[in-house]
Amino acid sequence: MMGQKMMNHRCRQSGVALISALLITALVTVAAVSMASRQQLDIRRTGNLMEADQAWQYALGVEAWARQVLAADDHTRDTLDYLKDPWAAAVPTLPVEGGSVQGTVEDLQGRFNLNNLVDASGKPVPAQEKILQNLFERVAATDAKLSLDPSLTDVVVDWLDAEPGVYRNGAEDGDYLNMEPVPYRAANRPMVSPSEMLALAGFSVRAVAKLTPLVATLPGPTTLNVNTAPEMVLIGLDTKLTPPMAQQVVAYRKKTPFDSAADFSQYMKSEFDITVDPKLVDVKSEYFLTNALATIGRTHVQLYSLLKRSDNKVTTLQRSIGVY
Repeated sequence: MMGQKMMNHRCRQSGVALISALLITALVTVAAVSMASRQQLDIRRTGNLMEADQAWQYALGVEAWARQVLAADDHTRDTLDYLKDPWAAAVPTLPVEGGSVQGTVEDLQGRFNLNNLVDASGKPVPAQEKILQNLFERVAATDAKLSLDPSLTDVVVDWLDAEPGVYRNGAEDGDYLNMEPVPYRAANRPMVSPSEMLALAGFSVRAVAKLTPLVATLPGPTTLNVNTAPEMVLIGLDTKLTPPMAQQVVAYRKKTPFDSAADFSQYMKSEFDITVDPKLVDVKSEYFLTNALATIGRTHVQLYSLLKRSDNKVTTLQRSIGVY
């Protein structure tokens, strides 16, 4: 009897020891797998960070190239900026270690500057309002599903001006504080990005998508470069200017770029009997946009850089990732 009890006791001890050993083995295995998985994640995370940093550096390289080309063009140019200048040639997709890089430079003064709608004192500028109203009307005409009433110009003016009162058909704090789901106030300052239009009352995502390639948000008042402005922006200069007329202007400037604002105004008068104020337009530019896309592995970096050229110097005023 005593021997049987001792045998049972030893069996129980052996069973406990076996279970303990199995448990320890399982815990060690789980810990090892967890450590290996965590290590793999750390390696992947580190790799992603390295790829992102490498792509960022390549994108900055495109920006540096753009600054050099613009500075050289400013030093040698004949006071004109047009689409056959060296800066207007896109950087083709170039292979780099681990991926590729490409880029473009665009003359932002070929777009309508939304900040032109108010002057230095914050007062509306009627001539600029008229251009934007025309642009809204013409853009809306290209898309039957698009709602873009010319009166929305008042909303943009109200967003820019420092006056607390509502400007005509505009919108101020009283309107934006009732917005859902998050209320906010009118900026009452110059815009810093065309995407800011998404915050304006009455502007749909569809409308902003249509307008974004045609407008800019440049610091201070700027003129429109008629040698680089697209047809749709040119059409905004006058209600009598039709798409075929704008196409004729673009075809003409490809062969013979306008050499002054007066030259353009004279051309418009003689060809179409349309009067354009020379103070609104120009044939040279200061502000440019670099769009650089760098791809390293599975990481993409799209860098937009706002550049200003003045006195043979080109400085970066603003950078943004993914959207200008």
